[in-house]
Amino acid sequence: MDKVEKRRAFIINTIYTVILLGIFYLCIKYALGIVWPFAVALFLAMLLQKPVQVLTSKTPLKRGISSVIMVLLIVVLAGSLLGFILVRIGMELRDFFSFLLMKMEDAPAFASQITDWFAHAVAFLPDSLEQTVTASVESFLNRLLGLETELNAANAAKPESGFDFSMLSSPLGAVWGTAKQIPMFAVGFLVCIVSCCFMTADYHNLRDGILRQLKPEKQTAVVRTKQVTFSTLGKMGKAYSIIIGVTFTEMVIGLLLLKLFGIYTGGYIFAIAFVTAVVDILPVLGTGTILVPWAIWSFCTGNVAMGIGLLVVYAVIGVVRQIIEPKLVAAQLGLPPYLTLAAMYIGTQLFGFLGLFLLPMTLMLVKVLNDDGIVHIFKSAPAAANGDSAAPETESQAPKENADV
Repeated sequence: MDKVEKRRAFIINTIYTVILLGIFYLCIKYALGIVWPFAVALFLAMLLQKPVQVLTSKTPLKRGISSVIMVLLIVVLAGSLLGFILVRIGMELRDFFSFLLMKMEDAPAFASQITDWFAHAVAFLPDSLEQTVTASVESFLNRLLGLETELNAANAAKPESGFDFSMLSSPLGAVWGTAKQIPMFAVGFLVCIVSCCFMTADYHNLRDGILRQLKPEKQTAVVRTKQVTFSTLGKMGKAYSIIIGVTFTEMVIGLLLLKLFGIYTGGYIFAIAFVTAVVDILPVLGTGTILVPWAIWSFCTGNVAMGIGLLVVYAVIGVVRQIIEPKLVAAQLGLPPYLTLAAMYIGTQLFGFLGLFLLPMTLMLVKVLNDDGIVHIFKSAPAAANGDSAAPETESQAPKENADV
């Protein structure tokens, strides 16, 4: 009978988990695009409670007016900063895409250069094997770059197979589908701002109304969930902002030094540094995604100094990140690399580009809540001796439900 009860409990738990996962999938897949203005507004309203409280206590302004002032101030400051960054990076990227398009026109010469370099590298092989390897490399490059085997420089016909680089001739065409959604996004953004003003001003009633629907023990769990989530997101946001800034600065300095010594003759330093810093912050990926292929390209095209310089920059960035990341990001907040990679792949398959970030972040938050004892999904590892996890901090804040939620 004990086995029957265990099986019944297993079946019930499995069905319960499947239902929760199904609800999560449906919410993200279909509801997020509709409710995102209100979700963002609620998130900002929770963040703005302390600034609004300070402004209300220090000035004769009422809470409603203080809320509107703080929301508009945040929108103006964040919008101005983001706009300046996007304009600057956009100008750099526009010129960078033009540079790539110009380089693609030299694809036949590049393929011939790579083939000659590879033939020289395998010259120690027997003649028959050397010819076979060289022919295979040449065929592969022709297919990769969209070249025909018998290339006519004047009017070569574009093969059906191979990569079509003509898409780079109009970089703005790739974002046309997104641009068509701007009017709806503008409406959602306006709704988000108005909702944030109302929610910020009436946050205490909104919070109390939600908590009244729950049992006392559930109220405590909701309060601690909010505290742990905000604490974790705040720490990681601050830490990774610093890491992005450090990586960006290292890339700019590295490329400027290479340019100063005459090794790097191109431009677009800020655009390259920005793209590299963003890629470096993505789960599993890193600066090697940009710098290693670039270094290989430089070696293959005969620019050995540039290749060595890029590898040195890559090594410096890697060493510095290994030193500062453990100090900025608590080890217990992360996920094993294989779980992160699986979450990125599954998230991309289920939710598209949004899932690349959403699912790893969700798993990370679930792990933190589980380690803190708020949820009990899996058994956590024993606590570290120094006890520097987020749990003690949040537990000490748990009694202040009415003040902190």
